[in-house]
Amino acid sequence: MHKVIERIKEAKLVPVVKIEYIEDAVPVAKALCEGGLYLAEVTFRTVCAEEAIRRMKEACPQMLIGAGTVLNTQQVDEALASGAAFIVAPGFNEKVVNYCTQKGVPIFPGCSHASDIERAIEHGLEVVKFFPAKELGGLATIKALAAPYGQVNFMPTGGITPDTMMEYLGYERIVACGGSWMVKEDLIRQKDFKAITKLTAEAVKRIQKGKQGQETQQHLTKEECAASQLTLEGLGEGVVAGFGEMLLRLSAPDHLRLSQAHQLKMHYGGAEANVVVSLAQFGLNTRFMTKLPENDLGQSAVNELRKYGVDTHFILRGGERMGLYFLEKGASQRASKVVYDRAHSAMSDIRSEELDWDKALEGVKHFFITGITPALGEEVARVALKVCKKCQEKGITVWCDLNYREKLWTKEEASRTLQEMMQYVDCCLTNEHHAISMLDLDLVVEGQAEVGRIDQIADEKTRLSAIAYAMTRKYGFKQVALTIRHSVSASLNSLSALLYTEGKSYFAPFYDVQIVDRVGGGDAFASGLIYATVKGYDPQESVAFALASECLKHTIEGDFNEVSVAEVCALMNGNGKGLVQR
Repeated sequence: MHKVIERIKEAKLVPVVKIEYIEDAVPVAKALCEGGLYLAEVTFRTVCAEEAIRRMKEACPQMLIGAGTVLNTQQVDEALASGAAFIVAPGFNEKVVNYCTQKGVPIFPGCSHASDIERAIEHGLEVVKFFPAKELGGLATIKALAAPYGQVNFMPTGGITPDTMMEYLGYERIVACGGSWMVKEDLIRQKDFKAITKLTAEAVKRIQKGKQGQETQQHLTKEECAASQLTLEGLGEGVVAGFGEMLLRLSAPDHLRLSQAHQLKMHYGGAEANVVVSLAQFGLNTRFMTKLPENDLGQSAVNELRKYGVDTHFILRGGERMGLYFLEKGASQRASKVVYDRAHSAMSDIRSEELDWDKALEGVKHFFITGITPALGEEVARVALKVCKKCQEKGITVWCDLNYREKLWTKEEASRTLQEMMQYVDCCLTNEHHAISMLDLDLVVEGQAEVGRIDQIADEKTRLSAIAYAMTRKYGFKQVALTIRHSVSASLNSLSALLYTEGKSYFAPFYDVQIVDRVGGGDAFASGLIYATVKGYDPQESVAFALASECLKHTIEGDFNEVSVAEVCALMNGNGKGLVQR
C-alpha cells in the first residue's frame, strides 16, 4: 500500500476544505492540526485553491494535503507544484487517472458503479472514492459493490456526519471517510477557527475510541503470541526491535552534586531501551533484547518495559548484576557528570549462542542499536556485529546511533569496531564530531583546493551536508541524520538537525530549550525519526518530527520520552509556548 494511503488509513478522516479567500488557508490548516488532524483535501473549486495548498503546506509542513475536485491534467500539475500529495476526482476521468498513475501520485477517482470499479482495478488502484455516499445508499451500497471486488477499498464522501462516519469506519473495506462538517463554509467565512478546532478534536476523539476495541484485540494477540512463542509478523507495520543494555540510573536530586546527595532518585533507562519505549508510546510494536540478572532489580526492569507495552519475551535472565550509572545534573556553567558502574554486568557477559536470533528477529522490520553496546566488551561487540549481519541477510532495516562514550572505550577501539559495523547499517545517526572522529571519512573537498577539508567549511549547513555526503559515499547509508547542539550553558541549549537522504539535505528549525533533563535526548530524536520513517513522512516532515521529539524530551525527568505523537505534532505546528492545556 502506498505510504500516502497508509497515512490516510491511519487518520481515518479526510477533511474536505473549500478555501474561498486565501487569507483563510493557514488559519484553517492550523485549526485542523490543533484539533489533532494533520490531513486535508483542498477542493479545486475556487481560484485560490493552488495557492491555498502551498501556504497550508508551508505553514504546517507535517500536514498531508491533497487536491480535490480535480478535473483535468493541468489541475494535477498545479496541485503537485503547490505541494499536494494526492489527487481526488469526482468521477473516473481516464486521462486524469492515467496521468497520475504515470507520475506515481495516489489518485482517488469517484466510483459509484461496478463498471467504474472494474476500470479502477485495470489501472491498479487500491482505493476509490465513493461519492455522493449518502445519496447512493451509503454503507449498504458499498458492501454490495465490495463483495465481488476484494482488492479495492473505499473512501466515502458526501453527506458524512460524525455518527455515520463511525458506521462506515466499522467496515473493514473503508480506508477513511471524507467529511466537511468540521470545516463548514460558514465557519470559515465567520473565521470561527476555534470551532473548527473543537469539531475536529471531537471527531478525532470519536475515531480514537473506535480504535480502542481493535487495539484491545491486538493486545490480546500480542499476549497470545508471547505465551505460545509465536511471532508478531503480520501485525501492521511489523516490529521495531532494540538490542542493548538496560541500566539502573541513580541521580542526585535538585541539581545537587553527588558528593552532596544523601538520597538518589531511581530511573530505568539505556539508549536502545529508551528508543523502543518511546516508539511503543507512539503506537508501534516494539521488542527489546538484552540480558538482566535473575533478581528483584532485573525483574523490576522487565516490568518497567512491560508497562509501556514493549515485548520482553526475548530478554535473557542471568549474570551477576545490573549495570548502574550515577548522574549529577549540571546547571548554568557547571556541566552534567555521569559515573558508570557497569563492569561485569549481565549484559556485558552475554554470549551469542544464548539467544536464538532467528526467532528473536521474526516479524522485525527495523532494528536499532547504538555504539554503546559494542563498547561493553569484545564478546558483546562480536554479538552486535553478528546480529547486524543477520538483519541485513533478512532484509531488516538497521539503525545505528554512534553514541561514542569515552569512559567505556578508547577512540581507536571504537573507530575500528564501529567502522566494521557500519558495513551493515542502513540509517546512521550521530553528530558532526563523532562522524569525523569515528568513521575515517574522506574529508577532502573535491574541486575546492582553497578550502582543503570538509570540516574547515565555515557555513554550518554546507559543512554538515558535506559530512553526510561523505558518510553516505563511504558506507552506502540510506539515511544520515546529524543532530546539532549549540550550548549556551548546561541549562540552555539550541537544537537542530540534518537529515540527508537520496542526495538531498533537510534541516529542522532551531529550538531554544531550557533543560530539565538532557539524558535520552538523542534517543528521543532516533525514535522520532524511526516513527516518521515507518509512517511514511517525507524527509522534511521526518526531521521536524524527530527534532520536536528530542526537544520535548529535554523537558522530562528520567530517561524515557513520555510524550505522545499528538504532543510532538503540536510542537511541530508551532505550539511551543507551554500554555496550560485545559
